[in-house]
Amino acid sequence: MLNLTDEYIESLPVDVRRIPDVERGLYVIQTWQKHGANGSPMSWLRDYMVRPEGMEWIMGNIMPKLGVTVVAEEKTEKRKDKYAKLEKLALDNLYHEFTTQQLVDESGLGAQTITKWAKTTGHFRVIGRGKWEARNPKDDRKNA
Repeated sequence: MLNLTDEYIESLPVDVRRIPDVERGLYVIQTWQKHGANGSPMSWLRDYMVRPEGMEWIMGNIMPKLGVTVVAEEKTEKRKDKYAKLEKLALDNLYHEFTTQQLVDESGLGAQTITKWAKTTGHFRVIGRGKWEARNPKDDRKNA
């Protein structure tokens, strides 16, 4: 009996893997039209888990025939990505001094959010009112 692994499925020819996605994608686009073509067809396809190969085929072959031009959507930046920016900033600039406003500009988070986050994570240490020193919390724990 064959064990269906990801490697086996990925080894199948692209056309074989794409057929179910294209068919499901066509039904998704049909439903999208029935609902008044509200929202992006790309997000509808993603919501119904149509694989990228199927989405590409539909966007390239079907959407132009429907008279729909699809603009690639920009992904919104998530909160965890904003925190990751701050962590990277701290690790890349150890012992440098930053103001709260500089951290706000860098991350896009609010001043109160940054203050609370910085006090609890250890990536920044308060050195004065509105001033922070970049730190590496792992090194600080080792040296403590």
